[in-house]
Amino acid sequence: MPLLPSTRPQPSLVHRVAAVVRTRGLIDRGDRIVVAISGGPDSVALLSLLHELASTLDLSLWAAHFNYGLRGVESDGDAAFVADFCERLRIPSVCEPLTLSGDRYKGRSLQEAARDLRYEALERIRASVGAHKVALGHTRDDQAETLIMRLLRGAGMTGLSGMPCERTPFIRPLLKVSRTEILAYLLEKEIPFREDSSNAKPVYVRNRVRHEVLPLLKQFNPALVDVLARQADILREDDQCLDELAEQQLGQLVKDNEAGECELRRPEFLVLPLALQRRVLRKIVQRCTGQPHGLSFSAVTVIINQVVHGCSGVRLRAGQVWAEREYDTIRVRRTYGQSQTVVGRESIRIAVPSTVQWPMTGQQLRAEMLGSATCDWSSVSLPPTQIVLDADRVTLDLEVRTWLPGDCFYPFGLQGHQKKLQDFFTDRKIPRARRTRIPLVVAPEGIVWIGGYRMDDRFRVTPATTHMVRLTLIGDDGEERL
Repeated sequence: MPLLPSTRPQPSLVHRVAAVVRTRGLIDRGDRIVVAISGGPDSVALLSLLHELASTLDLSLWAAHFNYGLRGVESDGDAAFVADFCERLRIPSVCEPLTLSGDRYKGRSLQEAARDLRYEALERIRASVGAHKVALGHTRDDQAETLIMRLLRGAGMTGLSGMPCERTPFIRPLLKVSRTEILAYLLEKEIPFREDSSNAKPVYVRNRVRHEVLPLLKQFNPALVDVLARQADILREDDQCLDELAEQQLGQLVKDNEAGECELRRPEFLVLPLALQRRVLRKIVQRCTGQPHGLSFSAVTVIINQVVHGCSGVRLRAGQVWAEREYDTIRVRRTYGQSQTVVGRESIRIAVPSTVQWPMTGQQLRAEMLGSATCDWSSVSLPPTQIVLDADRVTLDLEVRTWLPGDCFYPFGLQGHQKKLQDFFTDRKIPRARRTRIPLVVAPEGIVWIGGYRMDDRFRVTPATTHMVRLTLIGDDGEERL
């Protein structure tokens, strides 16, 4: 006999939200909460639901709305709607104008810059009214969209964990609720809301994911939003477990020295699984810089490959830190400024394109982009004072510095074999006094060029190369070539 569907009534949305905030500890009795409200369905439902729970949980609520003025009359209409809605609920509200200056979103999308500015303002308002928490109206659909966007960017486990229900002081009581359930609740309660016209514009990545990618993927699995939300929960738990293990290793393997550097014991570090090595390095960088975000995946990989597995004495700059190996110790320290002077040595940043002077010889070093290939540079014979690099093989965060003991590179023409610079200098019979005057062009991936002598084979151009950088030494260093 087939099973009949259950006729048990489903709990109301307000009871479901109450269960979530109770089981996850998002809200404590007597909490004072600032609720971010845009006027859209999600945030309006959030404020209404928390208002329903206020008497039971003895909550004090404030509403915060921000007007960027980006949609003219429509933005002003949103602000007026929110003020009226809060007045009817007898909830005090604040509406602040926020202006996005050009330097706020340089290199980022307008939406990312607006989000960061909004979070800063919410934290300020929370502190000003003495609230404990800030409630955000993200839903299960938002979670699914976030996962897809991060997957497209190539995020790792932490990124694919999605948005957490709580990251002090921010809470997301609706993260287990679908957008369909939100709209049904508003319809049942006859609660009005505003529609943001910019949410339909395909110029924003999230909108394209929402209106194009998700509907297409739902053809393969109609329950896709639930699947992605569950996947985020699984990855978040795994991520937290790995993070705790990394913290344990950080305490055992890393210490601060008198110079303010973090010292990592290399032998014990190499025994760790690669996943923990990456996390420990990120935490070291966070510890050195005081910043909440560590290095990118590529930068961490470069440090592991070039420093941890490199020769003793090798050193490179990645982001805001220097990392170097000295025998069985890896040292990491914060960088300051655009150029760096190491004890008794020179180090100068060089942008592409630009020209800098190398103070050790008085020569100038010019870096220039060649753009799309106009000839096959792999077959062109160049003088010792000039090289052409494959720009797609090297990070163009270049510096010019002097030789450090332990430096290694892969000499052009040596079929991919590594060689110590000390051995290279000895083979070329370069006097020791001259070695410290030779400019080395270095990228995060390693030494690019021993100026005037030999380039690294890893960055050579091939017939398939399309984007190139030409480096040229201008002027005489007074040294005879053997």
